[in-house]
Amino acid sequence: MRSDYDIAVIGGGLAGLSLLYHLERAGKLAGQRVLLVDAEGSKSAHDRTWSFWERGAGPFEELVYKRWQRVSLHNFEQHCTCDLRPYAYKVILSDAFYAHVNAVLDRVGGVTRVQGKASELQSASDRASFMLEGRRVTADRVFSSLPYPLDYRKVRQPYLDQHFRGWFVETEEDVFDPEQASLMDFRTPQKGETRFFYVLPFTMRRAMVEIAIFSNDHLTTAGYDELISEYIHTYWTRGAYRVYHTEGGNIPMTTYDYPRQRGCIHYIGLGGGAARPSTGYTFYGLQRQLTRIAADYPNLNSTQVWPEKHRMYDATLLRILEQHKLAGDEVFVNLFRNNPPARVLAFLNGESSLWEELRLMGTTPIGVFGRTFVAEALRG
Repeated sequence: MRSDYDIAVIGGGLAGLSLLYHLERAGKLAGQRVLLVDAEGSKSAHDRTWSFWERGAGPFEELVYKRWQRVSLHNFEQHCTCDLRPYAYKVILSDAFYAHVNAVLDRVGGVTRVQGKASELQSASDRASFMLEGRRVTADRVFSSLPYPLDYRKVRQPYLDQHFRGWFVETEEDVFDPEQASLMDFRTPQKGETRFFYVLPFTMRRAMVEIAIFSNDHLTTAGYDELISEYIHTYWTRGAYRVYHTEGGNIPMTTYDYPRQRGCIHYIGLGGGAARPSTGYTFYGLQRQLTRIAADYPNLNSTQVWPEKHRMYDATLLRILEQHKLAGDEVFVNLFRNNPPARVLAFLNGESSLWEELRLMGTTPIGVFGRTFVAEALRG
């Protein structure tokens, strides 16, 4: 019996919409019966801000809200200013992304949207199914971006949450340099964790100021807000400003081997391991993965986001931070101080050569990194 749909996508956020966008651009949706399911319906709000770095133009270049080729890093002892070229640091706002991709998909015949919650995913040899609004729906392929439940206390791989909260602020006086972003500013008490701010200036008076914390102990909203307010007051302005938008969230940073496929079900997004384990950055790696999936569809032999060797590098760094072998504010600032920025960014994007990786490793405390790398390798 024929399936209800050729393709079903569960989740209409970044991962689900990006997958359908790349499939459409690759000409793979023509004649296909497609179902897009999301609990909230069609998204349109500015509920996320995605930042990333890349060389040249990317697949969503027209949506880039702001880009920087110069960034700074600080801790209490040292700082550096970096020219990122040939890379650029970019930011995309989710409302522009949703509007653009939804408009593209609305022009595609055969795409059905349903607001509802999918559950009870099952896979047979030739199709997959799930419950939706009280009935079982079948599809030849199901792509799910549902969250994957993971308890860090039961994971043997290193695990740290990256929890964050950001303010979009507008000052009454010129405060920011719109040509230079603050990539990592560790000038806040670390409390035995890795804590930093990043500041993305859009104009001299408008910027996003966000705190990110690598730990498994989360703060209250008031706790994050107190830290942001104190940071702005200490390092940016004591004048008046208004907060015109806020956002927050959490990204699991772990080398846990998330399931990527179960029969005819494919897992994408954070629940498919799309976040770079050592940094939490997701957008660039996810687009690279989904572009490859779209090009290969329907032959999907490999959907891995990050090369296996980089997962070992990430396990090493995460374990060092998790066990407090080195302070995160020193590790990250020194990486950029002791290497050409392009080498660091290529490494963090998972596109560096072995020679570049060896040169970068030579600038780290090799004893700590070497011993931890061997220990992680032996863990398997």
